[in-house]
Amino acid sequence: MPTIRIQAIAPASCNIGQLLTRCTAAAADALGIPQDYCWAIFQPVAPGTYAEGECIWSASEAGRAAPLISITALEGRTGELKAAVLRATSSVVAEALAVPLEQVFAEYRDIPKGQAFSGGRIC
Repeated sequence: MPTIRIQAIAPASCNIGQLLTRCTAAAADALGIPQDYCWAIFQPVAPGTYAEGECIWSASEAGRAAPLISITALEGRTGELKAAVLRATSSVVAEALAVPLEQVFAEYRDIPKGQAFSGGRIC
C-alpha cells in the first residue's frame, strides 16, 4: 500500500480532498493496483515556515514554492513503475496547486520486507 505525503503551501482555492483522491487514483493507475490500496496525506506548510535556499516563501508566492512529495511503499516494484508513479503524482500536484511541473520535488522510497505492519501482520 503506497503512502503519498504532500507538503506544500496550498492556495486558498485548492480543494485538498480532490487533490488527495486524484493522487490516489493517479498512483493506482500508474502501479496497476486498486485505488483503495493507496493512501494520501496533505500536510499544509504555513507561509513563512518554508525556506528554499535563502528564500522564505509567503502566501502570495505559493505558486512558486516547490511542493514536496514523498511516496513510500513495500519494496519490489520495478524502476519503471516507480518512475510512472512519480510522474503521475507530480503532475496531479502541479496542476492542483497551480505550480509548474518543474517546481515539484518527488521522491520514492522502498520499505524493506519485514519493516512494515499492515492488515494485522508484518509485511
